[in-house]
Amino acid sequence: MRHPPCTIPGLALGSTLWLCTLPALAQQAGGWLGQPTLTGDWGGTRTQLQGDGITLRAHWTTESAGNLSGGHRQTARYTQQLDLGADFDLDKLWGVPDAKIQFTVTERDGRSLSADALGNQFSVQELYGAGQNFRLAALNWQQDFLDHRVFMELGWSPAGDDFARLPAFCNFQNGIICGHANAMTTNSGAHNYPTAQWGGHVKWHATPDFYATVGAYLNNPNAGNKDQGWNLSLKHHGVFLPVEVGWSNGYGSGQLPADLKLGAYYNTVGTPDVYTDVNGQSAGLTGAGFMQHNGRSGGYFIVDKMVYREGPDTKRGLTLGSMGGVGDASTAKYRYFWIVGGHYQGTFPGRDDDVVSLMVASGRTNPRLTRYQRDRDLVAPGSIGIQRYESVAEIDYGAKLTPWLILRPNLQYVMHPGGTGGIPDAFVIGLYTQVTF
Repeated sequence: MRHPPCTIPGLALGSTLWLCTLPALAQQAGGWLGQPTLTGDWGGTRTQLQGDGITLRAHWTTESAGNLSGGHRQTARYTQQLDLGADFDLDKLWGVPDAKIQFTVTERDGRSLSADALGNQFSVQELYGAGQNFRLAALNWQQDFLDHRVFMELGWSPAGDDFARLPAFCNFQNGIICGHANAMTTNSGAHNYPTAQWGGHVKWHATPDFYATVGAYLNNPNAGNKDQGWNLSLKHHGVFLPVEVGWSNGYGSGQLPADLKLGAYYNTVGTPDVYTDVNGQSAGLTGAGFMQHNGRSGGYFIVDKMVYREGPDTKRGLTLGSMGGVGDASTAKYRYFWIVGGHYQGTFPGRDDDVVSLMVASGRTNPRLTRYQRDRDLVAPGSIGIQRYESVAEIDYGAKLTPWLILRPNLQYVMHPGGTGGIPDAFVIGLYTQVTF
């Protein structure tokens, strides 16, 4: 097989060299670079374990980012995550049909460029957060019923793994979107991977193309703190209740797949108003405490569609997608948010698994929160930033250099960092890597 000349624009010399030389190395090295995982089959042990019902998995993922301009100052930061887990097929192990146990732990380390230098709201390294610690990310029971038409999951799980997911948008490094939207996480008070909570959900496939799912999770606002990685207490401050309906079709040979999802949530935990004080006046002017609401709510939509395929049975082609959401006017930090973009898989001859991705996204500060900030600034000038919106554009080239190694250089442009307009727009260069063990 011929490989393209080494003309792919890289963000760093190292990434360009990897991209250009590994296809040739894979041909020379034969099995090692062509195997699905870095560590291989362990002399047949891995295959034997899987046959017995135990599938092991592990990844090491890194995200580096540096701002060439903008922000408070120019610097670079690195963060990483190691995840280890296993899926236990209970039919093979215990004779329980259509059931499995999922177990995952994660270890996060590193620093955030957004926190240390940019001052923006949506992290340019989505791996950063959740305490930067060692934590239990999943321990749950999954069960299918009624010939796989009903699915149930119970246990310790991140709610974001099962609701408001947009997998096509997980080709990006910015935290405004990677499968689920950061603005909605902030509004809802729920937790996303790797932060988990006790709860579960039930999903009903009414037809092969249509499903409805509802969940309930104990809400602990402190679950993402550094000292909470292994706190499995049932103590909570409310219940997070999400619901979602979805439609998908076009996944047969030669068809163009499409997905549509509509969802909403309600969190019963007490939440302060963003503008009104306990007496119904502007808290920014009076300085009194905020009015408390019994909960918070919001909704979202997700749509993605493959609009072009190079051939009937190839993965090469163009997929477009968008996501938008709204938070309630009383409590949400972001009144609404949106993301639009897409990706093309199969970039050059012989690069069927490489993906180039582009997205533009924005989070609009709740106008009532902006009013509070303006009022507060009248009382104490310069004491608070007045936020309106933060937007980001990102382009990535995802190179699957071997079945177990992904290298994804990227460029990000952050507009209105912090939402105030007081911090210069930032141009960020980044690099994502993932090794599958």
